[in-house]
Amino acid sequence: MTVPKATSSLLRVEDRRLVTGRGRFVDDVHLDRMVNAVFVRSPHAHAEIVSIDARRAKDAGALAVLTAADLPFAGESLFIPRWHPSVRKVLPKFLATERVRHVGEPIAMVLAADRYAAEDCAALVDVEYRPLDTISTCTAALAHDAPQLHGAWPGNVAASFTHSVGDADAAMAAAPRWLVRDFRYGRQTGLPLETRGCVADHDSGRNALTLWTSTQVHYAVRQNLAMLLGIPEYDVRVVAGDVGGGFGSKSRPYLEEIVVAHASRLLRRPVKWIEDRLENLQATTHSRAFNTTLELGYDADGRFLALKGRIVADVGAYVFTSGIVTAEVASSHAAGPYKIPNLSVEVVCVGTNKTPLATYRGSGQPEAAFPLECLIDLAARALGLSAAEIRARNLIAPADLPYGVQSSYAGKCSIESGDFPAMLRRAVVGSLYREDVETDAAGRRVAWGLAVGLESTGFLNYESARVQIDARGNVLVFSGLTSHGQGHATTLARVCAKALGVDEERVTLRLGDTQLLPFGRGTFASRGTVVGANAVHGAATRLRERALVYAGHLLQSDPATLTIAGGRILRATGEATTLGLGDIARAVQPYGQLHEGALALEETFIFDTRNLLTFALSVHVAKVALELRTGEYQVVDYFVVHDTGVMLDQKIVEGQIIGAVVDGIGGAMLSEILYDGEAQLLTGGMADYLVATAAEAPRVRLEHVTTIPTTNPLGVRGVGEGGIIPVAPAIINALSRAIAPTGAVQEQGLFRLPLTPEAVLAVIDAASSQRRT
Repeated sequence: MTVPKATSSLLRVEDRRLVTGRGRFVDDVHLDRMVNAVFVRSPHAHAEIVSIDARRAKDAGALAVLTAADLPFAGESLFIPRWHPSVRKVLPKFLATERVRHVGEPIAMVLAADRYAAEDCAALVDVEYRPLDTISTCTAALAHDAPQLHGAWPGNVAASFTHSVGDADAAMAAAPRWLVRDFRYGRQTGLPLETRGCVADHDSGRNALTLWTSTQVHYAVRQNLAMLLGIPEYDVRVVAGDVGGGFGSKSRPYLEEIVVAHASRLLRRPVKWIEDRLENLQATTHSRAFNTTLELGYDADGRFLALKGRIVADVGAYVFTSGIVTAEVASSHAAGPYKIPNLSVEVVCVGTNKTPLATYRGSGQPEAAFPLECLIDLAARALGLSAAEIRARNLIAPADLPYGVQSSYAGKCSIESGDFPAMLRRAVVGSLYREDVETDAAGRRVAWGLAVGLESTGFLNYESARVQIDARGNVLVFSGLTSHGQGHATTLARVCAKALGVDEERVTLRLGDTQLLPFGRGTFASRGTVVGANAVHGAATRLRERALVYAGHLLQSDPATLTIAGGRILRATGEATTLGLGDIARAVQPYGQLHEGALALEETFIFDTRNLLTFALSVHVAKVALELRTGEYQVVDYFVVHDTGVMLDQKIVEGQIIGAVVDGIGGAMLSEILYDGEAQLLTGGMADYLVATAAEAPRVRLEHVTTIPTTNPLGVRGVGEGGIIPVAPAIINALSRAIAPTGAVQEQGLFRLPLTPEAVLAVIDAASSQRRT
């Protein structure tokens, strides 16, 4: 295991265009005769729709008001390629008809000449409701007399299953020691800087559609548009240009995209819809929202024997696309990177009158690490062991590899490489971790907390790429990915340049457009590098081999004696030739001397993971300062050891990790979607839904290690989510030590996210009372 020597540019290729305001986001798309759309959304959490009257809106100048009756596909639903077998499928309607089940559910769409007129007209659409009893919590939903959200959800249970390995019941009964606690992970959302939005332009003469949309999954959007609108897939073009953040919240098609596209077809005019921030918090999917009970059985030496858990996930009003994937991932990651031979996690996905749940950065992995890593610290303190020692005794070690794991979403797979104990040791040394508690100059207690996170990366089948060389030796890379901050234009160009043997400056990347390649998947679930970069590498490698064969013909030499450097053909002796890649491209093109039917010097490659996961580990150490009188606390230092595999660009890797850490700090301390007892949204803007800012962000120090995975040719691991997975338990473990330096905190209030100063103060007061008694 060595520290990688990654190359890194001072600026990413895409930076200059973006920071000088020359990006092109969805709202920057302006077309002739374009009209604007606004959705009429339910103010009620649960109600019958008695009537919808659009006459006043039309009289005020609305060009059209669409309801479900105007949608020929109203009785259909989005295509979802994979469902867990336990899911009782109830998807939201494109526009509500008889009943609404959460605040913000769309009922009608109003179209007008501009956004202001559309907003005014939307306010004039009269909807008569008959309010129904609401379900605002999972406890209320599971009560025997609770109102039923859907007939297909008896007892308001949308899905239920158990993930198990070994015999957890017998092992737990035999365990000499055990701990059990309840944990709550509040409802949160990705909150991208750019909200959702799209512009649809339907060409009635050709029955062709172009949709510009802020998405992570442009091919899935295309598939649904084609199926629901009855347009051939090759006549549907979906463009995801510059996307201002996604964090998982845009990793699915949305109902609004289909309705906007239909409106363009109906009006024979381009239609734009841009989500405002209130809509974003009401209608873009939420995540987290877990209540977990976890029990750990272990022996007197701190060896883990059994783990039992129950996850109750508040999935909201519908199972929407990836609605229970977070629960699947959480149950599959319940054991983390530890050897726990007996495991049983029951999952219950419960319906409430809230916005549907789906994936958000980490997608079940932070939800799994939070309870496990907190319980491990409690067990360590109960045994008198250090937090590092108890983990070292249980971590999967190199001698255990490959270590088979069973995933409910990926099937059987293996952790095939890594040195987890060595990473733990480096984290302890590099962070200066210690378990005594200090007092700083301001009188605050300062303590350290440790946590470990296992990240599964590179999932979901395949990604495609094509590499093409023009007659001047310029290289164009087409990728099925999208980009929303990851730096793909830099990373993928570097991969191509190295594999092909050209200078990076000669390589240009095109992505986020379904017209570039017939099929692709997009960017989500830490798959951009593992799957996307390996697709580019495969195409570039193939093209290099092909170019050398052509060069052999032109130079009348054995291709095995030739190589490529700087875009020129060299002999194995190092002697330069007069032949460049541009010359070969001209020779291959029509009317060229080597033309054999190809239109260009190009190669395509599909990298298929065959559902293998590439696992990555990170060890986090948080240093926290606590004011005992108020419960206020601050993360004053943060240290991460991360196994990235081969780093393609160190600055981009570090940016991903640091950004995820800060995201995790916000989730641990601040961020929560709140509803009242009537399931009315209370956090409708960024003054209410809080995220970490520069004031909450500590210095984040990083140390990189490299073990090379065998799951992909480039030897890379995904890094988009590992930085967030163990953040919350690292902070809570530090707070627990600061509150009770000599013994474990018993108060359950510490295990509630986000953890506010008021909650911390209550724990401090309870701990003081325990000591007095």
